[in-house]
Amino acid sequence: MFTPDAVDARILQALVADPRITVSELAERAGVVRNTAQARLERLQREGVLGPNDRGVEIQQLGFNVAAVVAINLRHAEIEEAVAGLAANPAVLLVEEVAGSTGDLLVRVAARSTDDLQRVVHSILSTAGVVSTTTQVVLKTRVPFRVGPLLEDLGGSPTADNV
Repeated sequence: MFTPDAVDARILQALVADPRITVSELAERAGVVRNTAQARLERLQREGVLGPNDRGVEIQQLGFNVAAVVAINLRHAEIEEAVAGLAANPAVLLVEEVAGSTGDLLVRVAARSTDDLQRVVHSILSTAGVVSTTTQVVLKTRVPFRVGPLLEDLGGSPTADNV
């Protein structure tokens, strides 16, 4: 597990605020020299802290106006096949294995319309290992995915000089 220090947290906060920031600007916001910022960025990438940047894409602007969470019940012996099939489905945005009464997997999907959502759910139902699904349509995202508060909690709160 990677344990970030305050400089790492400030670098991550700056990247969250502006993913296209230059290394020079990043160094300035983090209060370090450019070479340090570059080395820290490389370490954050190598340690797997920096993930894919596709969370910054607003898919609603691309016509995907219907989102849903699909709870999936599986044949447990086929979980790997099911996950591989879901990963190959372009409408599937996220797959999480869960414990509890909601199913075995929770899947976030995107669709262009309710008719398209029906097509997506049917494609999930035809995935190897999937026994049944329950779909909940997302009406509105009240708190979007975020990491800023966690980073602030790590002790990397930006100062007035670093904002």
